[in-house]
Amino acid sequence: MQVCPTGIDIRKGLQYECIGCAACIDACDHVMEKAGLPKGLVRYSTQHALQERYAGAGIWRHLFRPRVFVYTGILAAVTVALFAAVAVRIPLKVDVIRDRGALAREVEDGRIENTYRLQVMNTSEQPRRYVVSATGLDGLQVASDTGIELKGATTQSVMVRLQASPEALKPGSNKITISVAAVDDPSLKVDEKAVFLGMSR
Repeated sequence: MQVCPTGIDIRKGLQYECIGCAACIDACDHVMEKAGLPKGLVRYSTQHALQERYAGAGIWRHLFRPRVFVYTGILAAVTVALFAAVAVRIPLKVDVIRDRGALAREVEDGRIENTYRLQVMNTSEQPRRYVVSATGLDGLQVASDTGIELKGATTQSVMVRLQASPEALKPGSNKITISVAAVDDPSLKVDEKAVFLGMSR
């Protein structure tokens, strides 16, 4: 009681005024040691341990229960999964949005053209150059600029025009894949599904 900076009586149990400075523990252990008595009369513990009168060994036995090992295993698995997801993630995100203003149109050479808006996000800290490609139809090609340059941690909206020959199209929608890949590292690649609309004749 004399060493407590907040003036509480530790003999009355847990009190909200306690700031956890442990001055009473040190003073009690010092007095008990001088008196030749076992230390630990005032100590850190839990309400349950006090009610069950657990000694030091009993507290450790109660701590290492099957439930604790199960929870520890689950926490470890979640932690490993989190680090694995961060390690293997691709620092590139791509969203493909069709241009709803022009579904499909015929260009000068008779080819069919569809327009898309690509939302490209470079989530790495270094600038990168990407190239756009498209697959899924015979003769499908990118008619607009295929190169995209992004600074680190930036997003850019890019218009992409795709053209295909009418012979390679079936009426209605045709499934295609639009790919965005880093020029310096082809493993940094994102494939997004889209549809290419043909024109009825």
